[in-house]
Amino acid sequence: MDGCSLRPHQIKITTFNLFNYLAPPGAYYDFENIYSFAHWQDKQHWTLQQIEASDADVIGFQEIFSAVELEEQLASIGYPYFAVIDEPKVESDFIHSEPVVGIASRYPLLSVSAIESDPTASAELGFAFSRAPLHALIELPVIGKVDCVVVHFKSQRPKALSVENPGLKPIESWRSTMQRGLEARFIDAFFAQRKRSKGYPQVLMGDFNRDLSSAEFSCFHATRDDETTGLGDSKTVLAQEPPIQATHYYGAKGSVLDYIMLSEEFDRNSASCLFEVSHYQVSDSHLVNPIYAIDRMASDHGIVTITLTERD
Repeated sequence: MDGCSLRPHQIKITTFNLFNYLAPPGAYYDFENIYSFAHWQDKQHWTLQQIEASDADVIGFQEIFSAVELEEQLASIGYPYFAVIDEPKVESDFIHSEPVVGIASRYPLLSVSAIESDPTASAELGFAFSRAPLHALIELPVIGKVDCVVVHFKSQRPKALSVENPGLKPIESWRSTMQRGLEARFIDAFFAQRKRSKGYPQVLMGDFNRDLSSAEFSCFHATRDDETTGLGDSKTVLAQEPPIQATHYYGAKGSVLDYIMLSEEFDRNSASCLFEVSHYQVSDSHLVNPIYAIDRMASDHGIVTITLTERD
């Protein structure tokens, strides 16, 4: 599988939550959570199969603990460019928490860095990203330079107060919502600044941990104060919008948590459109119809892939 496997006028992008990608003898979150060698082999094999099936040119990853092992896997199947910008937290030399995001590409990563929030605003708000967002400038065929950002927004788990008080649980839940909202707004501000200064097409992808219609993400579908346009959900700019397909399940309840969002250069309804979304897919058989022998080490998220096709 190489960069010539697609016609030159098509680009595929995937967002993929790996779900505790950690090589033994590391433990994720608790000392008992260590994959056996056989389980780790199954995890790597399943992950590799999903990446090959996506045939993506650019992949944004979440829940990376073992970046070196992932980079080696990716290099073996034609992804020479890979980066992370942070490291997970490690306690007692083997208990891992706070996994990081990463990006892989068949095409050059011209620069990679963590997105930092405005220091003055952050100090006044007492804000820090729950997971450092990754910004990569990628050189894609025909399109040229593209700003890509990979995120894993704060989970829905309540953000605990320093003193436990059952009566304040709703406040802790709202703190979690506020955290996601601030993360989204700092990301939106970053994109607006980049659009003003560089003007490159833009892609935002990752695990949002809530539906895009939630209040904390209102900035992504609001009109900006300046002349820059915001980002749109990739599946809504298809000629025919696909039916809603969950990317995560909590019991029997499905939710769309994983998104690829695009600037107007990928919106078929925009005069600025260079490439349009020609296909949107969620790989979810491991969620809705799992086969134990194949999917026992699968992700708990669906894998979202879009195809961008050059405009005639």
